Amino acid sequence: MTTPLVSISCITYNHAPYIRECLEGFLMQKTNFPFEILIHDDASTDGTADIIREYEVKYPDLIKPILREKNLYSQGIRSIDRFNYERAQGKYIALCEGDDFWTDPNKLQIQFDFMESHPDYSMCFHRVKVFYDESGEYVITNFDRIKEREYTGEEILREWTVPTASVVFRAKFWKEIPQHKDFLCGDIVLFLTMSQCGKIYAMSRPMSVYRQTAAGVTA
Repeated sequence: MTTPLVSISCITYNHAPYIRECLEGFLMQKTNFPFEILIHDDASTDGTADIIREYEVKYPDLIKPILREKNLYSQGIRSIDRFNYERAQGKYIALCEGDDFWTDPNKLQIQFDFMESHPDYSMCFHRVKVFYDESGEYVITNFDRIKEREYTGEEILREWTVPTASVVFRAKFWKEIPQHKDFLCGDIVLFLTMSQCGKIYAMSRPMSVYRQTAAGVTA
């Protein structure tokens, strides 16, 4: 298999009702470059791991899971993402947690092309739709107001602008992300780190869905 240029990083915990839709969003991507799908399941108890194994059998060259038998988050290990980052082969890492999903088959290609043609940018993201699982409705949020332009780290911190399921960043910078057990939300630390490593660009095209659920990726 040709070395992938993009590594999709998916962390999941008890996402059995959603993980198929998430994986299908990865598999439908139309690209002119190879990519890989890295999944870390933190010892789900609802059958999520069984679904991931099913997809691994179907797509062994694409899907590369880590299926934990003991939950790491409950042991105080918060930076679960790094277990995907450290094995990523791609030049870029794309993020999507197991209860979110991508809706545009050209998403990866669009973001890859932007990053390739703008070497001074460390990260890009895009507008998403937010779906409230309990009500079964889409709602208007800050993410609908994302504009096609450059964003600063200060803006991201102040306005909580970046949807995780929209992010693509340069893999070479992941080691710059500070690790600390008291960081309850690693995403904002990642985004601020990227703002120190280069520029950040946002796209107004909605290409994924952030699902608001009662459950999350933690135990």
